[in-house]
Amino acid sequence: MSDDKSKVGKPDRYLISFKQKYEFDYAVNQLRKKFPEENQTAVKKALTEAAKKVSPSEGREKVMREARRKLRD
Repeated sequence: MSDDKSKVGKPDRYLISFKQKYEFDYAVNQLRKKFPEENQTAVKKALTEAAKKVSPSEGREKVMREARRKLRD
């Protein structure tokens, strides 16, 4: 079975699925590496707020950038 060439778009790996716990936890761990002084609850809150501000369908990097901005403030 081959790939359907008519379905084009961004690969799923560039997105964060907030319905999948392991993907959310992975994003939280990536942020905690950058901000080790922040507790896990603050990082989760910043990531969730960033996803509300920037649509998760716009990509992982935009959501992570917004979350880092929130944690710096």
